[in-house]
Amino acid sequence: MKAKKSKYFKAAKSSTDKLVVYFSAKGFQANGMLTKGNTANLAEIIRDELHADLFQLVSIDEHYPNDYRPLLEISKKDIDSNARPMYQEDVPDFAKYKYIFIGGPAWFFYWPMINYTFLDNHDLTDKTLIPFATHAGSGLKGIDDHLIEMYPNNKVLKGISINGSDTQADKNHVKKVIKNWLISIL
Repeated sequence: MKAKKSKYFKAAKSSTDKLVVYFSAKGFQANGMLTKGNTANLAEIIRDELHADLFQLVSIDEHYPNDYRPLLEISKKDIDSNARPMYQEDVPDFAKYKYIFIGGPAWFFYWPMINYTFLDNHDLTDKTLIPFATHAGSGLKGIDDHLIEMYPNNKVLKGISINGSDTQADKNHVKKVIKNWLISIL
C-alpha cells in the first residue's frame, strides 16, 4: 500500500537526524502582503543548509487569521491562557531526529502557541532543541528562555532571530547569516 503524501512534511533527499519545524503567517503582515510567510522563508533556508526534513505547523481550524492585527490579538489571548492550538498532520517517525530546529514569528516574546503544542505532543528525550524566529523588531528575546524553562531536560542550543522583512528582501544576506550561525552551533 502506498503511503499517503503529506501536505506539510517534506523529507530531505537523504536520511537525516535534523528536523526543521515552523509556523509561519502569511496574508497581511507587519511587512506587507505576503503570499509566503517570513518564517517559511527562514525555515527553508535552514532546511537547505542542513539537508534536513521540514515540517510546517498549520492549525486545524484556521485559528490564526491572515491579518496582522487580529492575528496579534489571538496570539496574545493564546499566551495569556497558555492555549495549545491543534495542528494538521504530524511528522512521521519523529523518534529518528536528534536535532529539532523549531521556529515561528516572535509575538509578545513567545512563538505562536501552536509551536508549544507540537513540542508538548512529542517525546523530547535526548532531543536537542534549537530555536529560531522572525520578528519586526523584538528579536529572539524571551523565546529561548521559555524553551529552557519549559523543557529543562533538553539541551537547547543558541537560537537565532532574523527581521522578517529581511527574509523577503535580502535572502542572500540571510543565507550567509544562517550559514555562519549553523557553523557556530553544530
